[in-house]
Amino acid sequence: MSSKGRHIGRRVAGVGVAVVLMVLGLEAPAMAAPAITALSPTSGPNDCTVVVTGSGFAVFPEASVDVTFEAPGDINPVDFIVIDDTTIWAATSGLSNGVSYNVRVSDLGTPAGTLSTATFIATAAAGGCAPTITSFTPCASPGDVVVITGTNLIASDFGGAEVRFSPYDDPDNIATHTVPDVDDVTSLSVIVPSGGTAHPTVDGPIQVITDVGSVFSTTSFLLPPPDCAPVTGNDHARAITFKLKKSGAAKGVVSSTEDPAFTDCAAAVPVKIQKKKKGDGWKTKATATTDDTGSYSATINAKPGKYRALAPKVSLGDPVTDVCLKTKSAARKIG
Repeated sequence: MSSKGRHIGRRVAGVGVAVVLMVLGLEAPAMAAPAITALSPTSGPNDCTVVVTGSGFAVFPEASVDVTFEAPGDINPVDFIVIDDTTIWAATSGLSNGVSYNVRVSDLGTPAGTLSTATFIATAAAGGCAPTITSFTPCASPGDVVVITGTNLIASDFGGAEVRFSPYDDPDNIATHTVPDVDDVTSLSVIVPSGGTAHPTVDGPIQVITDVGSVFSTTSFLLPPPDCAPVTGNDHARAITFKLKKSGAAKGVVSSTEDPAFTDCAAAVPVKIQKKKKGDGWKTKATATTDDTGSYSATINAKPGKYRALAPKVSLGDPVTDVCLKTKSAARKIG
């Protein structure tokens, strides 16, 4: 997730709020104190992005939030972003190697705030903040989007880590991130570069670089063709039932025909109620969406003729990981 267009907080950012309230003789409104439940990672050097998890982080304006890493005689205000009410990203700075720090989140109007019981140990090496790669889209062409999953994938400016494709020493093989930017600490979405004319992108491991270290994937990324076929998703077969009353009440169930059942292709999927046209083809008379059990219902103007239910082909994921195949019911005749 990019820092562009988002507020990056620092201790000085909220001073104006508290000062203005004091000048006006007003008190800051009473708000519930935030609570911190976890830190991740729990060790690393300066410029490490730490995910602070808890609650109550968005109860006051972000401009008045303060985040500090604290040890006896050592208090360090840091850059941070409030992601939502339960998550803050904080970039370590000013920490001393070997020292264990607690994290404090507070409102500048009530500086006591909440101090974490979890600690972060400052290290000279990457420690627990080293980036890792657990999976990635294994096959794609230049210009396609590749999704990389892992840990510690956000830089200290809260932008996505740098991603390089082979050969790595050519700046033209540095991948650009997608727009809109959807990068997170555990996921990066980048566009496969074409590389320069002298060093076009070729097969090889993917490299991820952050402020605290770099890592290569243990398996190689491949370019099609001939080394691989682009991932288009796993096909999943389905079935659909259809009942229709003369009143126009239509209902049925979409289900997976696989064992075990692939329920993602049954729940929350579109269904079309169609009428046979004179000659060839079918005309959609109503639409419905299945519930969590695959059931659907709709009401149509049931004039004499043949009707059926159809669940169109649906692709899941971006990039596509699964494909729900089209299925249609037996026809039902009214009149």
